[in-house]
Amino acid sequence: MTLRRRLAVAITTLLVVTALAFVGVALSQRAYLIAQLDERLSTLTTDGRALLAIANRADAGNGAAAGLLTDVYIGVLRANGALVTVLTPNADPGLVPVLLGNERDAGPLTRAIVGGGERVRLVEVPLNGGRYAVVALSIAGVEAAFRRLLLALGLAWLGVAAVIGLVAYWVDRLGLRPIARLTSAAEHVTASGGRAPVQVETADPQTEAGRLGHAFNAMVATTAAGQEELRRFVADASHELRTPLTTLRGYSSLYAAGGLASSEQVADAMGRINAEATRMGRIVDDLLDLTALTDSAALELRPLDLGTVIEELAADLRVRNPDRAVVVERTGATIVLADPDRIRQALTALVANAVKYSPDGSPVVLGAQRLGPMVRARVTDRGRGIPVEELPRVFDRFYRVRSAAAAGAPAPATPKGSGLGLAIVAAIVSAHGGRYGVDSVPGQGSTFWLELTGSDGAVPARA
Repeated sequence: MTLRRRLAVAITTLLVVTALAFVGVALSQRAYLIAQLDERLSTLTTDGRALLAIANRADAGNGAAAGLLTDVYIGVLRANGALVTVLTPNADPGLVPVLLGNERDAGPLTRAIVGGGERVRLVEVPLNGGRYAVVALSIAGVEAAFRRLLLALGLAWLGVAAVIGLVAYWVDRLGLRPIARLTSAAEHVTASGGRAPVQVETADPQTEAGRLGHAFNAMVATTAAGQEELRRFVADASHELRTPLTTLRGYSSLYAAGGLASSEQVADAMGRINAEATRMGRIVDDLLDLTALTDSAALELRPLDLGTVIEELAADLRVRNPDRAVVVERTGATIVLADPDRIRQALTALVANAVKYSPDGSPVVLGAQRLGPMVRARVTDRGRGIPVEELPRVFDRFYRVRSAAAAGAPAPATPKGSGLGLAIVAAIVSAHGGRYGVDSVPGQGSTFWLELTGSDGAVPARA
């Protein structure tokens, strides 16, 4: 049973129980008023002869006697069955009860009156000579009170039903309908295998259903983005691995067909196979690095001076490229809380990228500076730069700037990379909770930078 159906059943049950309770209250009140009439009849009929005498005096004009019996009917039922009226109520002088013949010794009974309209409560009291005194009280007041009470309780029930209906509508609109939409959307996403992301209309974000809707939309969007990233990643990885695999398969087929006759040809083929296998291994290693960096708990955080790391990388670069000017710019306190090996890996990748895509002998500037609570490390080259439209994707996996040849840049001296270097930099910085980016002017060069939260901790002395 759905939650909406349960709510409908609960509301219906509540309204029925409330209606029955109100009817029970009305009937109980009517029974109480009838009991009061019966108690008065019992008091009046304690002595039938005395009551008849008082009635005769009242009928004769005795004011005191008439004042006691203003609303009472008194009659005498003779032995032959004829009813003789002795006294009638002042408000209804024509009131005569209808007797059915079974009233003797039956106690108080309800009977109609001649001509219909209202009813009375009567009792018969035995007199001498086979006669009976008939004493009756009108129950018109009781019936009127009962009807007024029923009307009041009916209006109260309608008010309760209206309030419950409004509450049910409010619960349905703000709670059940959004949940139903979420259920339908979730079923649609499941049926499509997650390939059709669905955004649901969200309710008030202050309500639980509203927050659930926002969370669902965010989850679907994140899942869709992740699946799209995964599909693109698989496609790119397949593309990157297809080339070395094709090379390996080609040389192996050539060797099997006897196309490598001389030892020099075999040695050249083996060298190319080894180079392609090395490239495949580098791609796999980079992919493993990216997988490991998705878990920030794997980092070994401790105080690290980014300025010192920059100086060390500059010294290494001067040794490897003595003809290139390497400048170090360091300002302020540059201590951060980070994993030293991963940060050195990221900065090394940025330095290697600057050397690869800038002319031989052009300067490289390495910097570290404090910017408020953050510490920024940057690597600046004087290479060809990156077009503005390609800047948002340079940190994507397997993405390479397509305008390299058009820019007239020199061919890199090192083998073609895996296309994962900058993606690994982005993953390392994101795992640290930092920021990364690039500023570039085509034809003038690029500045790659990363920012980490500064720390006041002391850096341990190196062995």
